[in-house]
Amino acid sequence: MVDGDLTAVISFIGVVVQLGGELLLLLLFFLLRGYVLRRSYFTAWTAAWACGAIAIGALVVRYVLMPRLGTPPLDDSSPLVRALYLTYQVGKLASFAFFVSGTAMYVTGSRLVGRVPVVIGVTIAYGALSLALSDGTVNDLVVWQAPVAVIALGGCAALLFSLPASRRTLGSSAGGAAFTGLAVLWLLYGMSFGMVVDGQPPAGWPGVLLEFNTYFDLLLNTALGFAMVVVLMEDAKREVDDAQGELRVAHDQLRRAALYDSLTDSLNREAFAQGVGLEMARGTFGTVVIADLDNLKQVNDSCGHAAGDRLLRQCADLLRSTLRPYDKLYRFGGDEFLLVLPSARGADVTARLAEVLAGAAPVQVGRDLEAQLAVSLGAADYTSAEHLNETIRQADEAMYRDKHRRKTPQKGMQRVTVSGQLRPQT
Repeated sequence: MVDGDLTAVISFIGVVVQLGGELLLLLLFFLLRGYVLRRSYFTAWTAAWACGAIAIGALVVRYVLMPRLGTPPLDDSSPLVRALYLTYQVGKLASFAFFVSGTAMYVTGSRLVGRVPVVIGVTIAYGALSLALSDGTVNDLVVWQAPVAVIALGGCAALLFSLPASRRTLGSSAGGAAFTGLAVLWLLYGMSFGMVVDGQPPAGWPGVLLEFNTYFDLLLNTALGFAMVVVLMEDAKREVDDAQGELRVAHDQLRRAALYDSLTDSLNREAFAQGVGLEMARGTFGTVVIADLDNLKQVNDSCGHAAGDRLLRQCADLLRSTLRPYDKLYRFGGDEFLLVLPSARGADVTARLAEVLAGAAPVQVGRDLEAQLAVSLGAADYTSAEHLNETIRQADEAMYRDKHRRKTPQKGMQRVTVSGQLRPQT
């Protein structure tokens, strides 16, 4: 920003466009404030853009507005101009500090540069010192800014590139690249602005760099701003993904609670109504079995429901032990179970089930009482899933016929438990 060139049209447009770019980035970050909760790094980055906009705004006032307000020309030594220069210097230095603070918080959770009052105090002190020791021009101020900018922006790039592979994303890589580009640009600024003699730009590429520096700033700042937005969106997406994962787990738990009987850990009647576990059954012939406990009511009435629950769990475990992976067990009623067995025949299945159930160990249902599991079985074969409900009705009728055959006239307590009644514990 050579003094003689600042009155040129290109430089005027450049500094105004640069201010517009900074303000647009600041507006974008402000609009994203709803995503910033618990993300202090993004708040620090927003503060960096705000400080940068204030700094460029001071130059716009000095070189664009003041000459057009009809005021007498002011040289660089006037108090108003020096106040604007100090504002510019402090704003730029503060923006570098907040970039470092935000990046450090994103990478490590640490601020590195201290709290806001400390940052402002240090930048004001450095800005005032650089203004006092320089020749009072923007060129000299940029030379003072350059080492701070190179260290700060280069440090931000190093922090982002140091992220482990598990945290490395498109946003962090793009941000690291933009910080690297800005650090290199400020290194070139320090060299080029240091070559200015008596307000005259150097020849060659340093002169071109000085003439178009505002456009280079705008280009890299825009890239950096959008990289930061991508970082924020990636962070927000991770939070959304976590929430969705928790919702899926909760949904699975609720679905299991709705479709499984918690006492016996078998599917329930609602699961059967929804067709859960019937995929294999729909594609082949098979058989259904109704198993009904004969003595559950007696155990419940005599020893309480906790004892009856033990008997139900034993029955479910024994029935489940006979099943193949694609066979399904449903608790169909209070003391009734339904088994759906694809590619099986009822005569074979009931014989196997009766043998397993007959070998069940007695269940202790009271302090001195045991109950022997007694189950009535009924089976019916089906050839297509369309007839499944009718087949279940037929199996239910067969179960009641079996129950009738198993009935004995004895009531109450007995020593030997064939029909499933209570006996004293020996």
